[in-house]
Amino acid sequence: MAPWYDKAEAKLGVTGTGDRPRLPGCNNYLVFEKGAKALGYQDVHTGNMAINSVEYDDRMACQQTGFCFQGCKWGAKWSAAYTDIPRGEATGNLEVRDNAHAARIRHDDAGKVTGVEYFDKDGNLQMQRARIVCVAGNSFESPRLLLNSASSRFPDGLANSSGQVGRNYMRHTTGSVYATFERPVRMWRGTTMAGIIRDEARHDPSRGFVGGYELETLALGLPFMAAFLDPGAWGREFTTALDSYENMAGLWIVGEDMPQADNRVTLSDTEDKFGLKVANVHFTDHPNDIAMRNHAYGQGQAIYKAVGATRTLPTPPYPSTHNLGTNRMSERAEDGVVNKWGQSHDIANLFVSDGSQFTTGAAENPTLTIVALAIRQADHIASEMSAGNL
Repeated sequence: MAPWYDKAEAKLGVTGTGDRPRLPGCNNYLVFEKGAKALGYQDVHTGNMAINSVEYDDRMACQQTGFCFQGCKWGAKWSAAYTDIPRGEATGNLEVRDNAHAARIRHDDAGKVTGVEYFDKDGNLQMQRARIVCVAGNSFESPRLLLNSASSRFPDGLANSSGQVGRNYMRHTTGSVYATFERPVRMWRGTTMAGIIRDEARHDPSRGFVGGYELETLALGLPFMAAFLDPGAWGREFTTALDSYENMAGLWIVGEDMPQADNRVTLSDTEDKFGLKVANVHFTDHPNDIAMRNHAYGQGQAIYKAVGATRTLPTPPYPSTHNLGTNRMSERAEDGVVNKWGQSHDIANLFVSDGSQFTTGAAENPTLTIVALAIRQADHIASEMSAGNL
């Protein structure tokens, strides 16, 4: 994977790789770093991020205005919406059909996929024929499309001879810790998540769990903070926390959750406006997930207490974070949905090109790996098409 990671890092402009410097640390990071170093952590910095620290690839540098979750006002953050898609359209080889809704993938009598039926923006059913179909709806919509594409030849859905489509859904073990201090921090200033501790991202069962996690800086705007600090809570304990927003610092937990066959996406009896069954998602924490999260809560609070926090506030786990799995990659067809190229074990000209291929979430944000796998898959498809194998 190393060559494709290199290509992905150059494509996204990842800081801390190539000759691209890392982003500067804001006040939220400085509190985070000081507490981490007080606990003896060593692998602490502002991270490897697809947000320009200097001008790169016709995109300006981050202006440190914060509130990154609301969208980058400057275009410093890499996004296919204003990089790859416009460039692809400019070549004349890419057509984007907005407000289209994929209905099902069609196949011929031999079981080879022939294209995709979709509802256009006016609600009319269309058929786009294709030599190869690549599905990229991630962990909910990709299995939903494959399952909704069931036929007499594939009664359990496409690419599902193993029964693995929809199974092993993962979303990363997560939660947050916030803390208040006597003096202002103004955590919302600067790049929201430019800060990471990687020391706990290791396999060390002596901690009471397998796998590992990272801690990352996180600043939520007040509406998000009110929703996630403790959903449904009220009263003085809750309102005094919000009153201390200016003096607050925050971090986020992202850890490897266990893939479980019963954590899965299935089709509901409920249908959308097009008459297509919607996805039903089931998830239950593994005991390992709970043990990891509790350890991370403890370390997060210790980080802030080490630098004089007057109060620490662990939040309940978020409903979802990085949706992964459900069309997992496997060497043997009976164990998964796609092979090492993201190619369906069952249908040679059907590929999955998103995070649903993952077999594990690991202790890391997934975008770089998704992009690296997509570039690697594209190289493979081009080679196979040139050789006449697809």
